Amino acid sequence: MTENPAREYKRRLSDHIVDAFDMACSQGNVDAASGLYQTLEIVLTSQGGSGSVEKRQNIDFIHAAAAKLMTLKSEQRAA
Repeated sequence: MTENPAREYKRRLSDHIVDAFDMACSQGNVDAASGLYQTLEIVLTSQGGSGSVEKRQNIDFIHAAAAKLMTLKSEQRAA
């Protein structure tokens, strides 16, 4: 199986979790999205260790994921 060379390579586990989270949200699967968000939090807090510094330039994806999950949950409650 050959990889698509134009496809962006993601090496962080958190990147793959965010992709799965986005897919769960787009499918309206609140339970899966909630679980993946919790998993994202675990992965992000367990990386590094004492005194570690976040090396990412843009961590807005964390806030965006939280907002997306809150919207999805409120839509489900309204339905």
